[in-house]
Amino acid sequence: MDIRIRASASSDVGRRRRTNEDSFGFDMERSLFVVCDGVGGAQAGEVASRSAVDCILSRFPNDVPDANAVAAELQRAIQAANRTIFQASHKDPLYKGMATTIVAAYFDGTRMWIAHVGDSRAYLLRQHCLHRLTDDHSQLSKMLREGRTIPPEEMAHWDSVLTQAIGASDMVIPTVTLVQVQLGDCFLLATDGVCKALTNAEMLALLQDATSSDEACRYLVDAANEAGGHDNATCIVIQID
Repeated sequence: MDIRIRASASSDVGRRRRTNEDSFGFDMERSLFVVCDGVGGAQAGEVASRSAVDCILSRFPNDVPDANAVAAELQRAIQAANRTIFQASHKDPLYKGMATTIVAAYFDGTRMWIAHVGDSRAYLLRQHCLHRLTDDHSQLSKMLREGRTIPPEEMAHWDSVLTQAIGASDMVIPTVTLVQVQLGDCFLLATDGVCKALTNAEMLALLQDATSSDEACRYLVDAANEAGGHDNATCIVIQID
């Protein structure tokens, strides 16, 4: 199968925040993509997210001869980012409490490997349907999995409480998802400023209306701002054709 991969990214501070604490990065030669959403006082969130992106891009190997080792390599890179941010947050008072979510994807030629911690998400657009590939590491998701009934007025609160974040503790457990890729697939990596501002139907329509990955990113970020721009909005769109 002759495959071409294209990718674009976009990030915006939004309409309510003073600084953009989201970060992204990708390496087309390795087909490695990362999106992070930082939290923390002052500029600590920005430091955490940028540090996590840089760590993944530097720690993930240039070549993974054994395709079955990809999950372990993604987990190792994420653990390294976690240690770096956790240690920095305890050494410098300015960085105290900083942390970040992460969603990273690696394409090995036939499969897309996705690892995440927190509530930044990955989606797959295939044959006119948008499939969510990740389950948030949030208190809301945990309570729903346990079958608990949550009053509607409490949903937003529990949704904002993360059960895992990079740098929040000395260890994290990334969730790794594997997708067998088909020609025509389109993958979306996004912070919650995009995926919680827009419905699945809205994101699907925007992705389908776009004529390129660059246009898709701009559509999504612009729509998040039009929906209120309550948070920073960042996404990477990856097209397989």
